[in-house]
This record gives sequence, structure tokens and C-alpha cells, in this order.
Amino acid sequence: MRSSRTIDLDKIESFNCIAWILKNNLKNENGNPIEFKDHTFLIDPYLDNTPKQVIKKAAQVGWSTLAIIRSFHLARFAGANIIHTFPSRNMSKDFVVPKIDPLIARNKVLKDLVGVDTVALKQVADRYIYYRGSYEQTEAISISASILINDEFDRSNQKVLKTYRSRLDDAKRENPDLGWEWQFSNPSIPGYGVDVWWERSDQKHWFVKCPYCRHDWYLKFPDNIDFDKKVRICAKCHRTLPRHSLVKGRWVKKKRDSDISGYWISQMFIPWISADKIIDDSLGDPEIFHNFTLGEPYVSKDTSVTREAIIKCLAPGYNPRTNVAIGVDNAVNKTYVIGNKFGIFEVGETEDWAEIERMRNHYNAIMVVDANPYPHIPQKMAMKYPGRVFIHYYQQDKKKLGIIRWDSQECTVRSDRTKVIDDVVASINARDITFNLTERQLEDYIYHWRNVYRVIKPTPMGIMKPTWEVIEGKPDHFAHATVYWRIAMEMTLSSGHIVDAPRPESTRSSAHPTATADMTIPALDLKEVAERAMRKR
Repeated sequence: MRSSRTIDLDKIESFNCIAWILKNNLKNENGNPIEFKDHTFLIDPYLDNTPKQVIKKAAQVGWSTLAIIRSFHLARFAGANIIHTFPSRNMSKDFVVPKIDPLIARNKVLKDLVGVDTVALKQVADRYIYYRGSYEQTEAISISASILINDEFDRSNQKVLKTYRSRLDDAKRENPDLGWEWQFSNPSIPGYGVDVWWERSDQKHWFVKCPYCRHDWYLKFPDNIDFDKKVRICAKCHRTLPRHSLVKGRWVKKKRDSDISGYWISQMFIPWISADKIIDDSLGDPEIFHNFTLGEPYVSKDTSVTREAIIKCLAPGYNPRTNVAIGVDNAVNKTYVIGNKFGIFEVGETEDWAEIERMRNHYNAIMVVDANPYPHIPQKMAMKYPGRVFIHYYQQDKKKLGIIRWDSQECTVRSDRTKVIDDVVASINARDITFNLTERQLEDYIYHWRNVYRVIKPTPMGIMKPTWEVIEGKPDHFAHATVYWRIAMEMTLSSGHIVDAPRPESTRSSAHPTATADMTIPALDLKEVAERAMRKR
């Protein structure tokens, strides 16, 4: 006779993924039983059937196994075809072969369910799970599904993910209860990718209650770390938090009026990750620490231009306006930046090419104009003003010829996109570029710069390379106009760098801006934090 426990699991396994796991004694890809003694924080996510979900997470928290198991369970019992995306085709192969295939091999119930079995496709009963890259549109066009799982959301091509999203429409018409969309990722920068969904979600935090003073709150770095003893502590009474307190935590919603279920998973409350390891991580690369240890978005002065960085460069006042350079970003609205070695003294937009030509003639400026998407008039101006107007193309410097390459005969200039933007960003953050304007005059300019950021992404061949990207749907024209102005300045000064501008004084903090769980805490200088914590003790 079967036990009542088995009978109960039989009754609920179709709608309770954990019951299905326990009934079949599922093991992970390493052959270890999937358990919830230390993984209590995953119980709610395993049972969460909210159509829209977002998980802003650290690394090494068990989420990959959850995504695999949940997709098999939903294919089997909800009759769902599922698309599981990755940033590139190679990453899907790197995920399926070492994680999914061993998990199937180690679990008879999964092995019995699988029919067609390839790297890109698993047949589960009469349904299918597609493993696809998100680098090219062709990956997304030919398939449709009722559940879309976006793995490493922030490092995926957002335009391709939109195409995948459109594949849910047919599924919703066929079965209105499906059409689910789940996003999870180590975050990258504030206001992008998984952080956008998180801000719209109910923002669940894992609350841990101190067994001594009963203080009940979520763990934050560095508040809940004792740097001397290398243990987690209560932020109120400063006594050591035992392991069982982490395990006994609970999810608490910050917002109750959202239809998006959101979880923030930080290594700060993962019981098998030591405080010592978190402290060591904090002494390394701050971007990696925030994104992969704390599960938080992060912006540093090396990977973006912040409002603070630009404000530090402000020096309103007299500019002789001689030896002027102009950079123009080409679009329906032409965006321009005008300046010289003393600073940038005018920025703006116009719909009229005649106005751009008038400004060039007024200052007898050297002007660099973006070639695309409307090359005709810039080409005419380059022919009309040879040696003074140049058409610009971004072109990778594969042969190490230099960041900027001029062709005076063709009136063109080419620059390595990543390298030249790196150079301009470094110049702004080092205060080697001055703005003879006020903060108010630069509001749109600052907004455009805040929309661009530097990331390391895989190429179609799987090679990791840096690139500058823009937050989807946001403008970045002033950033590129500044790059073109910087290139024009090289010709104006016959020099590879911009100097001689006085550096404005500033009393503002130089800390890097970052976003915490509740988006309220300013940036952390991690070394200073550690030193301060040690001084207190």
C-alpha cells in the first residue's frame, strides 16, 4: 500500500512542481538530490505561476536548475511549448550539454518523457522546449510557444527578444491561460534590462529575523557584514546571524499593486555562501561584485558618463570661440556639439541642414558629420568645404592602424567605435573636457549620455568583446555628436588629446553611482567601506 504522503504527491504533482520533484526524487546535473533545506528561498519561485516574472539575481543561487525543472514540468502538465533563450547560440549549447543533458540522464522520469532530443530541441511528451540564441533575428522567426523564458536577459539582444515576445501572441489566442513571460538575469546597469522589469514588479525581498533583537529586514552590504569576524550580523544589534536565520527567512513584497512577480536574490542571504567570500568579492572588480555577488545593477565612472561627472567639468564663462570644431549626429533632427580646446560652449538640435552649414561658416570650423542614415547632404558639404568638413564612419580597427584614421582626399574619417567612445568617456571622467555651459543648459545632453553604457558581450563566434550600447528606446545623439566633435578637435589641434582647458573645482563626492535593492542608497567606495568598518571595531 502506498503511503499517504505518496498519495498526496500524486494528487498535486500536476500543479505543484515541488510535489513532482519530491515524488520522483529528482537530482540535479551533478547527481545530488534537489532539496529545499538550504534552498528555502526557492520554494515560492518553484510554485509561482504568475504569467509575468522577473528575477534579479546573483550567481550560484540554483536558478538554472529551477528554470530547467520548471520548464519540463510545465511542458508535461500545462501542455506548454516553451522557448528558453540565451544571449548567443553558443551559450545555448554550453547550457544544454553540461546542465540539461546530464539532468535528463540522471532522472528516469525525465528520460521517459523525452522524445526528440537535440541540443536545440527537447520533446517532452507531446510538447517541445526550444533552446535558442538571441543574437540574430533568424533565431526567433520560425517558432512559436506559450511560455518564453529569457535567460541572461541583460546580455541578450533586446530587439531579438521582442521578436520572441511576438511569438506568444498565437499561444494566447489558443490558450488564454498561457502566454507567460519570465525574465531572469544577473543585472547590468540601472534602468536597463532586468532592472526595468524589477522596478515594475512587486519587488519581493528576502526578510531575515534576528533571533536576539527580533529585527526583521533584508540583508544589505555592508550593513550586515562584520569585516573583522567575517560573519553576517544583525544591522541593529550587531550580533552574529546564525545559518538557520537565513534559512527561515521569508519573501516580502515591497509593492502590492503589480501584476509582475519579482524576486531579488543576493548572495547576502544564501546560506552556503560565506561572509568571507562576499568580503573577498567586494575587494575585486566593483561591477562584478554588484552584478554577480549582490545581484544589483551598477554604473561606474569607467563604463558610463554620469550627471556628476559632467557637473564636475562645468566652467561657465568666457570662451574665445576660435579654432572651433563641430560634431554632428545625423538624423531627422541634427544634433550638434560645438567647442574648442577651452571647452564645449554650445550644444543643440536642428532639423535644418542649412543651420548646420551656417554655424560651420560662422566659426570657420572643422566639422565631422555622421554619414548615416542620410549621407547625401553631408557628402555635398564635404565636397564644398574640402579639408574642413569630413564624413564619419565607425569602423573597427582590426589592423591596429589607430583609433582615428583620416582620408583627406575622400574627405572621410573612420574611427573604432568602442575605442573612441572609451577615449571620450575617459576624458570626461578625468575632467579633460570642459563645458562652458550651465547644468540647466546641458539637461538634454546629460540625459543622452546617461542612456549609453559599456558592456562585455559575446560575438556570434562566442568571443567576449567590449561594446557601447544604448538603453532601448532612449536617445544617445549628443553622446555621438561629442565623439564627432572630439574627432574634429584632433584635426583642429593636430593633436591626439584635448588639453589646456582649466579644470573646474568641485566639492562633490567622486563615488561611483549604483542602485541598491530599493534604489535609495548612494554609491559605495568598497575599499573605504571596509576600512571604515574596521575602524569602528
